[in-house]
Amino acid sequence: MLKNTSLLVAVMLLVTNVGRSQDWEFGLSGGMSGYMGELNPTNPLKLNDWTLGLLVRKNLSRNWAVRFNFLRANTQGDGASNSNEFVRQQQLYFKSPIYEASLVGEFNFFKFEPSYGRVSYTPYLFAGIGGFHFQPKNYNFDGELVNLHDYQTEGVDYKRYALSIPFGVGFRYNLRGPWTIGVELGYRIAFTDYIDDISGDYINGFDWVPGRNRLGDEELNQRLYFIDPSQQMLVGTQRGDGRQKDTYMLATFTVTYAIFRAGCPVYIKKN
Repeated sequence: MLKNTSLLVAVMLLVTNVGRSQDWEFGLSGGMSGYMGELNPTNPLKLNDWTLGLLVRKNLSRNWAVRFNFLRANTQGDGASNSNEFVRQQQLYFKSPIYEASLVGEFNFFKFEPSYGRVSYTPYLFAGIGGFHFQPKNYNFDGELVNLHDYQTEGVDYKRYALSIPFGVGFRYNLRGPWTIGVELGYRIAFTDYIDDISGDYINGFDWVPGRNRLGDEELNQRLYFIDPSQQMLVGTQRGDGRQKDTYMLATFTVTYAIFRAGCPVYIKKN
């Protein structure tokens, strides 16, 4: 009898703890973005563009949460500014918007929940899965920004969407009641090597583009311009770095507002 009573009390405490943890958070994120690939093969902290996003978090308990993200991140790379001589001599450049949707799990190191208890901050880890769309671009000889995929600079009709694995670390602090701010550094392993439109070898720019019957003179000239500024002297030589996956990274600041069970926040004054 005593054993059954103890078990019932334990279950009730667990249900109560989980029940009071079913709070939703809605928020915004913004900050800097970067990428690693053929035009940045070695620097995981090279952040040179911006990102903005929306997030929804479900607090499952004080240690665990799940989060949905939707964001836009701009990425770019310029071989001319790289310290690697091979990359610099290629004179390649790209910029690409990335639109990502992802679902990640979070683990709080401390028992944290907005407005509850005396723990007002926690570092955390996150990891999950996502999908994204990208569109590498460059400026043509007329100064217009055009889609590189249209010229198939390596003779490959690659897909402009792919899966990704997001992971990283963060820190968040509850200001008071429903408001929480945080900082986060996250990486995305991309299941594509074409975020920068570079992967394999230089090709003969006069070859037909797969799926087309012929190239117009202006289109052909632009294709030659993107493939090899040195007038086709590199045909058959290495253009990519041999690695099969690009990476993009985000350093963001977040602000969230929690929606509580009773419709209003319950907070405990922190000493």
